[in-house]
Amino acid sequence: MGEPVTQFRLIPNDTAEVALNTKAKRIDVIGGTSVLSTGGGNEADFGTVDISSGAENSDVITVMWNVTDVDGNTVLETFKLWLSSNDFDIEGSVIKVQPLSGADQVAEDDTENYTVDAVIGDYTWATMVEAEPEAINLWPSDEATSMGVDGIKSEDAVFWAMYAAIADGETTGTYAGTTADYELQLSFKYSYS
Repeated sequence: MGEPVTQFRLIPNDTAEVALNTKAKRIDVIGGTSVLSTGGGNEADFGTVDISSGAENSDVITVMWNVTDVDGNTVLETFKLWLSSNDFDIEGSVIKVQPLSGADQVAEDDTENYTVDAVIGDYTWATMVEAEPEAINLWPSDEATSMGVDGIKSEDAVFWAMYAAIADGETTGTYAGTTADYELQLSFKYSYS
């Protein structure tokens, strides 16, 4: 057994719920989906946030993580997401996050369903933690604590929505993964065996 092959994908805001409502659909190529880089290149982009008139929020973006080759592993579990590098200058500038599910709603206290063209009022948000959480804080789309494995891949996915809440008086600039003094880096961790 080796390390599973995985990818992060940006789900376009106008993706219809029906495009995500089964395991098979979630692992297929969704129209307009782009594979996100885990280094420099095609990072998740919150877009321009204009704070010239005070605090402002970015648009909502939705990210999906899935496994394309389990490499002989049978268990994928313990999914964690956190903001590992935060170079905002104002304490009130944060990344907000909401775990999402697929078609079912088994554990309502853990996840909420995806909403097409989501805006901030569509979800109940939490501030993304800035250290590795002690416990799981993302769930697979079937809302269990581990992913099912089907042959060489998992037909499950982990996805979440997030946005940047920028405080009044924040230092302006382009915040990117490896830009000195303007870094925003997310970390995603899971276990496999």
